[in-house]
Amino acid sequence: MDHFMPQIFWHDRQGLLSVDLHPAMRNGKYRLVTASVQKEVRVWEFDFEMGLDPKTQEQKPQLTVNFLANLVFHNQAINQVKFSPSLEHDLLASGDCEGRITIWKLSVQPSPPPQDGMPPNNENWLRHKVLNHNSDVNALCWNPGGTQVASVSNDHTLAVHDAMTGKRIFTTSQFRSPNGVCWDPNGKYICTMSPDRKMEIVDAAKGTRLKHFSSAPLPQRSIPSANGDLLLEEKQHKLFHDDQLFSFQRALAFSPNGEYLAAPCAHLELGSTDLYGTYFFKREDLGTKDFPYAFYPAPKPTFLVRFSPITFSLLPSIKENCLGLPYRLLWIALNKDAVYFYDSQHDYPVAVVDNIHLNALTDAAFSKDGSVLVISSLEGYCSFVRINLSQWGEIQTEVYPVCSSPLLIEEKKMKKRKSTAPPPVEKEDEAAKSPIRKPVETPKAATPKVGTPLTKFFKKNTETSSPKSTTEEAPKPSASKSKKRIQLTAVTID
Repeated sequence: MDHFMPQIFWHDRQGLLSVDLHPAMRNGKYRLVTASVQKEVRVWEFDFEMGLDPKTQEQKPQLTVNFLANLVFHNQAINQVKFSPSLEHDLLASGDCEGRITIWKLSVQPSPPPQDGMPPNNENWLRHKVLNHNSDVNALCWNPGGTQVASVSNDHTLAVHDAMTGKRIFTTSQFRSPNGVCWDPNGKYICTMSPDRKMEIVDAAKGTRLKHFSSAPLPQRSIPSANGDLLLEEKQHKLFHDDQLFSFQRALAFSPNGEYLAAPCAHLELGSTDLYGTYFFKREDLGTKDFPYAFYPAPKPTFLVRFSPITFSLLPSIKENCLGLPYRLLWIALNKDAVYFYDSQHDYPVAVVDNIHLNALTDAAFSKDGSVLVISSLEGYCSFVRINLSQWGEIQTEVYPVCSSPLLIEEKKMKKRKSTAPPPVEKEDEAAKSPIRKPVETPKAATPKVGTPLTKFFKKNTETSSPKSTTEEAPKPSASKSKKRIQLTAVTID
């Protein structure tokens, strides 16, 4: 991987809050949108050209960035911007602290003259629709078709709008200032996260609440750490970090095929010690289990997960397959200081990129081809990580069927009206009559105990472990006497 940080004042040295990459390249160049505490949305294009490195006098890829457009309409800081995945409509959504969501549409008409000393726009983005909340828009996302926008706000609501007509489809209320939202790639669910330690699953068609996750009964486990083994008590544990977490968003995400839901802000309190990381919830288990399928620890609280759109073939040299998929996923988990790279065949980070900014990281986005990751920060700069896909393995070209969905959405049946007429009396022969007996009550089936949760990456205590247990052990702590499991990929800093 190569790292680039061009010395560009993306928003006049103001802290960046959000970045996103267009789903299609144009003339071999990527398009990028940025937003900050300023009032403008700005669109850029960039590419990598081979050039002579002045330090080593070697031919190396050089990053070139060009300004495309400055979009002016918002009156407050812009918290998030997202390109629509639809190439047909070519839309862009931006949400601000005034409760306003602006839908922009790319036009072929000439651009208006520049304002406030800005260079002329090379693209003309017209204001298509304006949508509204009653308070700050904290996060937004598009549906898979790219025509509907889901947004969460400090007015404690989740709203879904038709971006083409501006019509509000539904509003679901009584959240607590949600600041994370994602749309199921299969189109069935919308998931939200809030600072009240809660993740909720909502019907994407009607807005009905289907299920929420906030705590779970976890078994007793011995968890290795750098300071020795930590004991996870067998009790009901809160799963997520509270509102003291410093982050502008809690960006959860579905994997590309929708088979897993990754939720950041994992927080387990083990006595006086805190354990942070990211949970993975298996799609087919969402209707039957109240606990995550897997846990990926991190040294600091994570607040964002992004999946690479590219999947890879399984590595034959590695016997592990932690998520049990027939292919290998690649994703990142972001905390305020570092970017952690994971893949689905390992239960630990396979690469780390840190010390790239002087202030907190705020957002990240993959390009559609998976070869570029852009990261924003409050420092006011963007970092570009160029990923050599061949180093990660063979790209998976086989298309797998969409995974099945749990029974969370059920059709409502019409209730039968109670009849006021007396029930008909059945005629019986005198010989068939018998004395009145009390009806025999059918014994209720005992509710089976919930299966052992969160055992995928936790090691059992040696005193209580069974010899037939198939639970995998967590990676050993990085002490001097143990093997170092983390595999770092070198990052070249220009």
